[in-house]
Amino acid sequence: MDGLRGLGQLLGDRLKQLRTEQGLTQEDAARRARQVGLPWSPVTVAAFENGRRKTVALEELLLLSYAFRVEPGDWFVGNGWAKLSPDARASLGVIRAMLAGSPTESWMRISERQWDLPEFQDAPGVIGAQFERLNDRIRIAKRYLGPEVSTETAIQAVEAAAGEAEVKAAYRFQVEPLQVSLEAFKNWGRGLTQERDRRFGEAARQVSFRSLSASRGHITRTLLKELAPRLKQKKLKAHFRGLQIES
Repeated sequence: MDGLRGLGQLLGDRLKQLRTEQGLTQEDAARRARQVGLPWSPVTVAAFENGRRKTVALEELLLLSYAFRVEPGDWFVGNGWAKLSPDARASLGVIRAMLAGSPTESWMRISERQWDLPEFQDAPGVIGAQFERLNDRIRIAKRYLGPEVSTETAIQAVEAAAGEAEVKAAYRFQVEPLQVSLEAFKNWGRGLTQERDRRFGEAARQVSFRSLSASRGHITRTLLKELAPRLKQKKLKAHFRGLQIES
């Protein structure tokens, strides 16, 4: 877990990605920030993108989300980790879930002394009794996705279940977020949130700033339409110590 970056540094990476995808200079990005009330200059943008800002204020996160037309959780994409304080860290999936209003404490790791034991060192953000539950989910993911799927991919699918798009789709179809993630991995080899962001990045190069929000909504509806037939047919039942997929 050494060398983990803070939220500000992770936001800087995403800011540079979004800025590049939308064909903006650092001056353009700073101007867009000023338009929503942030007193930013190109130097501020550069500080984030170069990793010099380790933290980000909540006000900055919310206003930047409005400026770039993304959800707050979309600043922290992927399946990595972030350092929240000297003694606390969380997976990016947990952070996205929290920002979407769906905290998943079972994937948070607080680095207190009692958890610094060898048996917990390789657990992906899990403390105490939740370790077995995560293992159950990983085994289900491997079985669901097929014998050729690696454990790493299965872990990624489990982590992706905490994504903002997965949580919303699960509520809509009345299934578990893990089922949405597994169906997405079957279709595209990545989570629903990740596939949405990938397609949105491609679309952002071709549409105007005002059209970005509408484009994002259209992409989300298209993806859900692709997943809908299987999400309506299959059910995933979750239990404290295990999971069972029923056809």
